[in-house]
Amino acid sequence: MIISLLVLMLVGGSLFAQVQLSIQFFDRSLYSPQSDIMVRVTIRNNSSQEFRFKLADERRRSLSFEVRSLTNRQLPASPSWIRTMSGNAPAFYRELNLQPGEEYSFIENLHDYVAMTEAGTYLMQCNFAPELIGRSPNQTVLSSNVLTLPLRPAPPAPGVANQFVANTTEILRAERIAPDEVVRRTLAARQHSHWNEFFLYLDLEALLRRNPDRSRIYDRESDDGRRRMLNEFRAEMMAGTIDNDIVVIPASFEIVETRYGSLRGTVEVIQKFAYDGFFLVKLYIYELEKRDDIWNIVAYTVQNKGSE
Repeated sequence: MIISLLVLMLVGGSLFAQVQLSIQFFDRSLYSPQSDIMVRVTIRNNSSQEFRFKLADERRRSLSFEVRSLTNRQLPASPSWIRTMSGNAPAFYRELNLQPGEEYSFIENLHDYVAMTEAGTYLMQCNFAPELIGRSPNQTVLSSNVLTLPLRPAPPAPGVANQFVANTTEILRAERIAPDEVVRRTLAARQHSHWNEFFLYLDLEALLRRNPDRSRIYDRESDDGRRRMLNEFRAEMMAGTIDNDIVVIPASFEIVETRYGSLRGTVEVIQKFAYDGFFLVKLYIYELEKRDDIWNIVAYTVQNKGSE
């Protein structure tokens, strides 16, 4: 009996040693303490055995992040992380199986875990508990690689977006431009994979509410919960797992008609998508609304127009 138990412990320890946890920045850009810092977390099974683990629906019950300054000062946990971990709500989770060579990835916002208020250079690492955090005093925890996180000072002017034009230090601002120019810039940004510029004129809340189930959940959430839902929605769009029609990259596009009044407008665009030996042609109709003199995309429809 004792020998069997020791064998199981050795096998389990060997398995965990061959499971790799890795992190990378999902949208590498210039970050400030207030900007979203999206991190891709990947669990990979490098062993020759099946790896089973639990993943909480509330990811903070499975994950933690350590962020330290270059003097080894650890940044405190975020208020939302503290509320989640100190609450008495049950931890709902899924059981996942990874076969040898398989991996599983998801995206998290670092601000949901760590309070970051000061500019500087930091080192960050992720820890993952395969059996959920706090379930056992001797639980196994997987630790990731270490990333360097430089945080720039936030722009001093109020109302300025904490984002930057791709590959520059120029602050990214929404401009007072016509609806067709809004759509043109959005599509051009997507063609060049400039995510900050792509999302600049997208009303994420309006796009999220197009799904009735998500809209009902969103209405019941607190301010912190709504922010988290929007961050997750943005990450899912970037990963192409939701609203794929608006994030798929067009090979070319042509604005064919623009109509707008004082507060609402539509822009029709012929977009062509390259496939092996042909182009798929689609008509996109973007709906826009004007708020504070800025036009934003709030909805869209797609019609297939054949191929060429």
